[in-house]
Amino acid sequence: MREKQVHILVGCADARDLNQIQLDAIAKISGEFAKEGIEIEMHTIRTAGSFVTPDVVLDIKRTFEQAQRNNDKNVAMSYFVHIQTHGHLTEDSNDEYISHVHDLRIVDGSPLNCGMLHASAVGVEIEEMLVAEKPEIEVRGRKHKITNDTKIKLLLREVYAYDGYLAGDWITSIDLLRTHPRHQRTLLEKAIAHDSELKMLDIHITCGIQDYAIHSLIRVDDGEPAVPFWDTVQQEIRRHAQNDRKAKELLIDQSKKQKPLAGLISMSDPRQASRVTAANHYMTLKGIEHTGDYLPNTLFSMTGTSFDIPNTPFGPYVIGGFFFAVKHLQLTDQMVMGYDEAQTARIVQKIKNDPIMNMIVQKFKVNLIPINQRDLKDAE
Repeated sequence: MREKQVHILVGCADARDLNQIQLDAIAKISGEFAKEGIEIEMHTIRTAGSFVTPDVVLDIKRTFEQAQRNNDKNVAMSYFVHIQTHGHLTEDSNDEYISHVHDLRIVDGSPLNCGMLHASAVGVEIEEMLVAEKPEIEVRGRKHKITNDTKIKLLLREVYAYDGYLAGDWITSIDLLRTHPRHQRTLLEKAIAHDSELKMLDIHITCGIQDYAIHSLIRVDDGEPAVPFWDTVQQEIRRHAQNDRKAKELLIDQSKKQKPLAGLISMSDPRQASRVTAANHYMTLKGIEHTGDYLPNTLFSMTGTSFDIPNTPFGPYVIGGFFFAVKHLQLTDQMVMGYDEAQTARIVQKIKNDPIMNMIVQKFKVNLIPINQRDLKDAE
């Protein structure tokens, strides 16, 4: 092996944002690159709206740090981040792989568009829930009951290290869907520029929109930088989506309104948690027939590198996404998946320690289903 490439996809938690064709394409192209002496390590960070918030930047940093620690062969390493949002583009949009935002138009009101176009409204609902439920938090030995906007600001400042309001501030809507991935790329570039460790890695960033109407990614960054692995994967997906009859049948669910079976909270490292394994387990548990292939529109999935650190809070769009999934998608079954039983227990504890996450669990009677990859793999 002469090179190792570490790729991170920052994608949406939307249940339609993954399908077996994408998984097969990544596996196939990774194998082809391995024959040329290039090892591909792929990670996925899933957060509602694909927002690049400070916790997502930290997830990216942790992932690249761990990859360096695991580089026991001391080969050359390259680092890539792919920011991807999703929507429904009009038929007259330029859907070539490399396009421009002025040649793209979004179908207004389409159920295929990202739900975080209305994230501020979700934030208002969370504020309303907090005031109604009146949770208590302890700040420097004193208990405070959250009863109004001022107290919510106190909660955000003391627990989530954010000085401001919740709705439209801590949780904001996507302003313009077609420019959203570019804006998130800019935020990541600025974060990297102010981090001495990340700045030294020469991280390559791409951004694009996954058009659910054609089941393909459209880059909105002029195709710069060119990333042979990622670009080849996307061309492979396009080829199958357009020419493969079985693929077209499989992708029908990606063109439907989001209606997943359950939620999944797991680690971003695929070696610690597998969305496919979790989906198969849930369908078997519920007596739903399946082939073992991953079907889109099955799981609403959120991932992170710090999900197993119990005494730290979740980020705004994990909380907003969890609330949206539980209340609006009625996903009261939420699988919690770590690599082993101990890691899963830490993720569950983090949910219980987070005041807003725990309140959502209690209010909507969420059924947290602890599972772990090791036991499920052993049972296969």
